[in-house]
Amino acid sequence: MKKQIIFILVLLLTTTVDSIGQNQSSVVEKERVEQKDFRTQAALFHKKLIEQRHPQILDARSQEEFNQAHLPQAIQIDPAVEGYEQQLDKLIKSQPVFIYSIQTGRSTKIANLLAERGFTKIYVLSPGISAWIGAGYPVEVSAQNKNRILLDDFKTALKSQEYVLVDFGSNYCPPCKKVLPVLDSLNSRSNHNIKTILIEIDANPDIIKDFKITSIPTLILYKNGEPIWKKVGVPTVTEILSEIDI
Repeated sequence: MKKQIIFILVLLLTTTVDSIGQNQSSVVEKERVEQKDFRTQAALFHKKLIEQRHPQILDARSQEEFNQAHLPQAIQIDPAVEGYEQQLDKLIKSQPVFIYSIQTGRSTKIANLLAERGFTKIYVLSPGISAWIGAGYPVEVSAQNKNRILLDDFKTALKSQEYVLVDFGSNYCPPCKKVLPVLDSLNSRSNHNIKTILIEIDANPDIIKDFKITSIPTLILYKNGEPIWKKVGVPTVTEILSEIDI
């Protein structure tokens, strides 16, 4: 009899704890919608996504970007294309929606529209698809991608000369474009010949995963094959040159 009573008490306690956990989760989701802050780190984004049997995943990038690489089962919806809102009509409001892009701008635009339509479980991958790839989560990559570099070839290139500067970024990332003028003027101001390698994140998930790149732009300077400097964001020429013996 005592064992039965203890079992019932444990069962009631477990049920109560689960109920509290669910209520707290609902409160958090409500606050996220009210504050319009849907940013979600890659680990939680992945955890929530795999809990769904048929996840609603939106790729908020252009068709060209989507064709290079995308999350499995993702649907491409570009907010820059007129009439994209009609594609959102097919989504199930009671189920979570997972959105990503190169960063968070286009994803957030769609997330805000969904919130206005009454969606309450919205997750925006932050700081963007690079976080997903860098964490080693799966992506589908086009075999025809001209920007793809084999991992072994890349590692060999890092040792090809004394100084090698690697720019991890994307042609579709506005901050990444600001890095290009810096790289253009670098060699003209240095007494050393600096080899520059551009790594397009969508085309090179193996490299992004192996080097744990989770945000772009990211620049890493190598000397004789060893990393000596790293910068997340847009650097100045002076920053880079200060790490080199001039």
